[in-house]
Amino acid sequence: MSRRARGPAGFSPARLGLTLRFKTETRKGARRKGKTDVAGPGMKRVIAALAGFALPAIVAAYLKLAPLGGSLAPLDVLASRIIAIQGRDIAVLALLGLGVILAALAALVFGQSGTKQRRIGTEPLIEPMATWTPEPLAGDAMPGDRIAGLRRRALPDEEPAPAPVEAEPAAPPPPVILIRKPREPGRDWFSDASWLGGLPKLGDAPWPRDAGGVPVPFAAQIDLADLAFAAPGAALPTSGSLAFFLGSGAVIAVPDGEHGFAEPPADLPPAFDEGGQPFPATPGRLSRWFFPFWPVELTPLDLPENLRHHGDLLRETAIEEAMASQLQRVAPLRDHPFYAAGVGAPVEALWWHSVIHLTDQLHEALAACARPIAMQRAALEQKLGALAQLEANPAATADAVEHARQTADYLAEELEETEAQCAALPDMVEALEGFIAGRDPWTQLSPEELDVVADLLSEVHERFGELVRHHVPGSLAQLATLSVRAMVSGPPEALAALPGDVLERINADYRLPPIDQHQIFGLPARRAARSEHDGDILLLQLGYDDMMEWCWAEGGLYQFRIAPQDAAAGNWSAASLTFRDS
Repeated sequence: MSRRARGPAGFSPARLGLTLRFKTETRKGARRKGKTDVAGPGMKRVIAALAGFALPAIVAAYLKLAPLGGSLAPLDVLASRIIAIQGRDIAVLALLGLGVILAALAALVFGQSGTKQRRIGTEPLIEPMATWTPEPLAGDAMPGDRIAGLRRRALPDEEPAPAPVEAEPAAPPPPVILIRKPREPGRDWFSDASWLGGLPKLGDAPWPRDAGGVPVPFAAQIDLADLAFAAPGAALPTSGSLAFFLGSGAVIAVPDGEHGFAEPPADLPPAFDEGGQPFPATPGRLSRWFFPFWPVELTPLDLPENLRHHGDLLRETAIEEAMASQLQRVAPLRDHPFYAAGVGAPVEALWWHSVIHLTDQLHEALAACARPIAMQRAALEQKLGALAQLEANPAATADAVEHARQTADYLAEELEETEAQCAALPDMVEALEGFIAGRDPWTQLSPEELDVVADLLSEVHERFGELVRHHVPGSLAQLATLSVRAMVSGPPEALAALPGDVLERINADYRLPPIDQHQIFGLPARRAARSEHDGDILLLQLGYDDMMEWCWAEGGLYQFRIAPQDAAAGNWSAASLTFRDS
């Protein structure tokens, strides 16, 4: 036989036919065997039903015929008792009914057994296989093609490929905490890529302004390469930087490259008053146009993925606890502002910067003298008018008139005292101006000079209490605290004058804010603000921080947010700024 007639090597049509006949006969035999097995259970049901009915029927027949006597005498006694209780006919019918019930139960039990046997017996003993039907192959088909065709026809159809499983969304980036870097003498303080306060580096971008055209205050600049290193996979660019501005809020994208610090606009409002509050309404002698410059470390908190998603109260509480626990290992947490001296502790060091600050505060109080005088004069005039009405009213009692007169006299004395204080305050200011003339602000006072300043501060509050109450610090410790804060973030000559133990204490214990952290990504502070921006990216959170002069009202915080799609598109103008108080 030729190779074409025989088919593939080792596989002849005759052999294939024999195999198919064997499989076909095997299936037929299996079917016949299944049919043979089906007949057995039917007969068993009949026999079981007859057996179940027979026994009660025999007993019923005996009761019908009893007594029979002879060897059945013991049974006759039992039968007589049953007949006496139930009656002969009722007992017979009850036994016949019992027989019917037993027959039905027997048939049912054996019927279920037969059904199981039928199902087993009718199953094929050999798994069905696809039947190969020989077809003529093309004359130019290669042996390999013919073998492949045989395999395709002989093998069962392949299972469909499983549907692709959608990948779970990537876990959000970890929270990144901005920790102020320790101040080190001799280190270039202004060369870092990410910082808080100071001036921004904007490249060719203009300084942003609010809707009224007023420049907004600068807050922070974050290097995106540093951020990408701290939080890989975050949905933000990995080069350049983002500059953040407060006020009405603005986020400026700055391309990568060497950029110098931006020139501030001439009409930039002051950022804060030294020893006072941020964003003063009018500039004064204590106004500062930029917040202190402070480089920051971008420190990620390695939270497990199940604590990076937030949304319910229990999970958010667990996130807050985990963040605090991890952060404590990096830098000490604090819950109080910085003080140069402990409560009740004597002030051992004071700088001329403190005395200059005191003099500036007295200038501010002197400039504000007109306001308390005007308020007191208005109150006195109102009371004098009321007194005149009472005196002209015949129905007014003598006590009412006397009380009004005493009040008017008190207000007149108070006004006279305030006017006298305002008249004397310039002399005190002039004396202090002479005292600080030519002094280097970062030079420490001698013990004798420190005693003089202590006496001056006490005299100022005693003689000008009402005028200076809202302006002048109440203690030397407050003056020293103001100076230390200015020195630790100031120019190199200021830092050089700071005692080493004070600098060490600040670097060790005061690099984090006292309430809410400066943060990027992760769970924002203040639960009330979370639902309003659910799904948005926390671009930057700035908490109350006395070392930054960020003494936000009511211990509040600022939060910059942006939708993920806007961040991916670089649409930074879509970022929003919100302020949250405590």
